[in-house]
Amino acid sequence: MRRYALFLWEAQIVQVRTSPPWFRWSSGIESPIYVDHRRLLGHLFWRRWAVARLGARLRQASLSFRAIVGVATGGIPWAAWLGEKLSLPVGYVRPEPKAHGLHRQIEGLSSPTSVLLLEDLLSTGESLRRALFALEERHYMVVAAAVLWSYEFPSAWVPSIPFFPLLTFPQALLYWQEAQYLSSQTASFLLRWHRTLEPPLLVQD
Repeated sequence: MRRYALFLWEAQIVQVRTSPPWFRWSSGIESPIYVDHRRLLGHLFWRRWAVARLGARLRQASLSFRAIVGVATGGIPWAAWLGEKLSLPVGYVRPEPKAHGLHRQIEGLSSPTSVLLLEDLLSTGESLRRALFALEERHYMVVAAAVLWSYEFPSAWVPSIPFFPLLTFPQALLYWQEAQYLSSQTASFLLRWHRTLEPPLLVQD
């Protein structure tokens, strides 16, 4: 896991800013850190490693589900690869039903069943929450949820079902500090932001 966390930094899949302009997330939060899993799609070794590691964790948990549903759009490719790894059907869920065609919100699965819900990232938890409720409204049984990255914010919504983050922000921060990718000042700055969700001024020695 340490090597994976360092790779995310080295490949600039994770980027950090210590002064404005901050990254603005779709939730409206202004953040000094941004995780771009779209760039991970092009790294075959680590892409396969992430899928294999998630698959191993799920097998160890002895969970029983019959399909994998990705949260559009970030979770779709990971659901497809994990479904192939576990030999399971795959679908995906949109934030809202389509406004045209068959007006579906859930695609790929012909009827409700037990599923694993997969998202690439959890910050506030809102997109995962909406996806889970959309599935449950249509009588799917969401057995567990998994994400590649979780910020582990104290205020975030986290599902009450079994939840499997591949890597969390606090874990990654420790690995980056150990590797001296971050100064102690920058690490403290990120920890203060993590507690408050307000980017503070970076205090230099």
